[in-house]
Amino acid sequence: MRLDHVVIAVRDLAAASEALRSAGFDVRYGGRHSGFGTENAIVRFGLDYLELITVHDDAEAERASRRSRELAVFLRKYEAGLVGFALATHDLDDVARRLREVGQDAEGPSPMRRVRPDGIVLEWKLLIPGGVAWRRPWPFFISWALADSERLAIERPGVHSVPVLGVAGVSVAIEDLPRARTIYDAAVGAPVEESPTRLVFKVGDFRIDLVGPRDPHAPGLDRGPGPFEVGLRRGPSQRARRGEEILPSVLFTFE
Repeated sequence: MRLDHVVIAVRDLAAASEALRSAGFDVRYGGRHSGFGTENAIVRFGLDYLELITVHDDAEAERASRRSRELAVFLRKYEAGLVGFALATHDLDDVARRLREVGQDAEGPSPMRRVRPDGIVLEWKLLIPGGVAWRRPWPFFISWALADSERLAIERPGVHSVPVLGVAGVSVAIEDLPRARTIYDAAVGAPVEESPTRLVFKVGDFRIDLVGPRDPHAPGLDRGPGPFEVGLRRGPSQRARRGEEILPSVLFTFE
């Protein structure tokens, strides 16, 4: 299992894409999700990436699914926000089984597809705990139809002018820390750090920081539980000394 992508909902996809390009990121239009009324742009680092997602057809989103409807509702209220993150696995059925064993229902695996501007169709399946991926205190799960090497040949890593190597981690606001721990234990394994108000899980080198409501650094829960901060892993810049450790830097914080 590894991080696949972090999802940022935006009301204006073109404006958000241009803002990130101005900041030095290579942003590429991804295409439309067939039948869901949504479309995206991608900031790809390697296999991991940031997804900017928006609703381009409210009527289609309303008909499509609860997931699309909730995204449309969110974007009517907020111009932008961190809404979810996906972990990639080759066995969605096994993850679903482990979640069921701790009393957590999940929707899927459900087929999805996206038509790129060049006409290439990408396909995958999703497993979504609780049935909605957005603004939840846990990840959703993805399994791609193509092998990683084939997909990277189609969607190549971006050429960024900022020294960023990939996504380092997310911070997630949690209302019920014990319940969240049960779900994360089942889905990704035991925490690597823990305290009465905070839990940290690792998936490869991707860090998931669960922040309970009594933690002194907990954000407000005006937007409900869910991810509120994403950090990127920085690489050496021209100003960095050889061998200098560059710590992850926060790109977006939404509270």
